[in-house]
Amino acid sequence: MSLAIVGLFFICKTFLYAPAFPNAYLYFFGCSVIGVIVSFLFVIITQYYTDYNYGPVQSIAKSSQMGHATNIITGLSVGLESTGLPVIVISIAVISSYYLGEATGICDDKGKLLAGLYATAIATMGMFASGVYVLSMSGFGPIADNAGGIVEMSD
Repeated sequence: MSLAIVGLFFICKTFLYAPAFPNAYLYFFGCSVIGVIVSFLFVIITQYYTDYNYGPVQSIAKSSQMGHATNIITGLSVGLESTGLPVIVISIAVISSYYLGEATGICDDKGKLLAGLYATAIATMGMFASGVYVLSMSGFGPIADNAGGIVEMSD
């Protein structure tokens, strides 16, 4: 995460610096940091709702002991509940990055601020900065599983 933030700072300073708006790249960098934080929060939220050490999965497991119907009801309710926090996180991130973009002061000929939507795109790029790690772990998972299976079969 820190490597992505450092890299995004240099990218913003190099490619988004404009002499007419000397501090605009700092606002855009702030938007990219918002994106990195959102991706980190998504990992935490996903782990909370899918790891067996936390309450949601434990409640599904506990309801499974009572019968099929309670298992379905609990699973559905936890599944619906698990969408709440990501929606709140994304909403806060979009609004924050939009207003950071508007704070750059970049405007058109009529004085209308333009950088808000562009800033939300930069926040999205900040979210994608951690995609490399997620894809790497996703690619390594089957390899580790196959290696574990081979070890078990060979005694």
